Amino acid sequence: MRQVSIRWQNELGKSKDELVSLLGAFGDLLPKPLRTRRDLSTYAAKLLKHAEVAYALVDDDIVGLLAVYASDRSSKRAFLPFLAIHPAFRRKSIGAALVTRALARARARGMRALDLEVDRQNEAAQRLYRARGFQFVNRDGDEWAMRYTFCTLPPRSQITPIEEHPRLLANLDMDIDLRIKRDDLYPMAGGGIKARKIEYIMRDVISEGHDILVTNGGPQSNHARASAVLCAQLGIKCHLVLVLEPEKQYLDSGNVLLMRMSGATMEFCQKDQLAERMDRAIEYYRSMGHKPLYVWGGGHCPAGTLACIDAANEAQAQCAEWEPDFLVAASGTGTTQAGLTIGYAARQTHVIGVSVARDSGRGREIVRQSVEDFFSRFEDKHFLPVQLEIDFRDDWFEGGYEKTSPELMQTIEQAALAGILVDPTYSGKALRGMVEMVRRGDIPRGSKVLFWHTGGLMNLQASPFSGGVVSL
Repeated sequence: MRQVSIRWQNELGKSKDELVSLLGAFGDLLPKPLRTRRDLSTYAAKLLKHAEVAYALVDDDIVGLLAVYASDRSSKRAFLPFLAIHPAFRRKSIGAALVTRALARARARGMRALDLEVDRQNEAAQRLYRARGFQFVNRDGDEWAMRYTFCTLPPRSQITPIEEHPRLLANLDMDIDLRIKRDDLYPMAGGGIKARKIEYIMRDVISEGHDILVTNGGPQSNHARASAVLCAQLGIKCHLVLVLEPEKQYLDSGNVLLMRMSGATMEFCQKDQLAERMDRAIEYYRSMGHKPLYVWGGGHCPAGTLACIDAANEAQAQCAEWEPDFLVAASGTGTTQAGLTIGYAARQTHVIGVSVARDSGRGREIVRQSVEDFFSRFEDKHFLPVQLEIDFRDDWFEGGYEKTSPELMQTIEQAALAGILVDPTYSGKALRGMVEMVRRGDIPRGSKVLFWHTGGLMNLQASPFSGGVVSL
């Protein structure tokens, strides 16, 4: 099939007479022709004044037409009064693309629901709407009412606790004043700092009218899992490109299990194919009339950095007079450390990122680039990137992503005995790094240290610690 594009009235600028002609042609395709129920000229004028009109084009030919009212700020209910597809282009997913774009437009306008009416005998249209998440609210008469109710995001991120853990200090033999920021308890999309970030990213998805999120990661990526779960909750399609190593078998457990159960579309590739597969996925959805958003793995984007800046401000308010000398966190794709570094730039706190995969040179550059990308987008002149020290340590990444060592596994076991669950991929490496920095004096005895627990419970359940069986 040739490429489909969906354009809105403000892009095409159709005149009233042109819209009247289109309403006549497409209105005649309805079970009850539009011209028998409306004066087309008056209706076209009303749509141009109050509604948003979308056109589905194949090459330069208009093959579908939709209108949606999404401006009622009092009721916050949108209404879809018109949708028709040329018979030659039905069953080619054009109707589905128009509906999801209308939903995205209504969601971006702050609507809480989208209503429509469908002919009781038009079973094809009913199936289309039901597949997009609409429900019947009234089946009286010849026109049945259907409604899509939007799930909304909270206006700001959730607050996670900061706790003292003397038993952890005892188990790991650390003489420091330790507190833990429990982002592993973040109450959204499976928890962890990636859940905090994906909320911010999804606010961009919603405000910019995207209807598909395309992102990537490994089979145990917390970001990919958080993306899949939150997209399922919001009713937005999620496409994941997951990187696998050749000839290595992966358990269908932990994060990848939640991705699959959340309904995300998943494709698999090798690392050197990732950029091409991401570009291909974006182009495919665009060619089908959708508006996908490209987000690199780990939530590596300015919105992810902003989430961590706000998290830093949250932690400072919680700590009050207790100001940490050091903050230690796992550092992977860069935005966590970038956001925490910016957020603590006006304080005396020294932020240390412990690598989960990269060497120090590359890791430091990734964090620096995340800082610069943030300032470039938000044009915040309060801090300049050159003022920020990036302390990125690669002493404990164990040779790469998801790689382990006996010392790492022992640290994880000792933490678990104190009730703190960390994983071998992310937070466990950060914890081990903190322990070693205390032992060798990089973090002096008696220092105030904030350990930022970024999560990883799903990774722990898919790690070498799992896989055993119990029986009588």
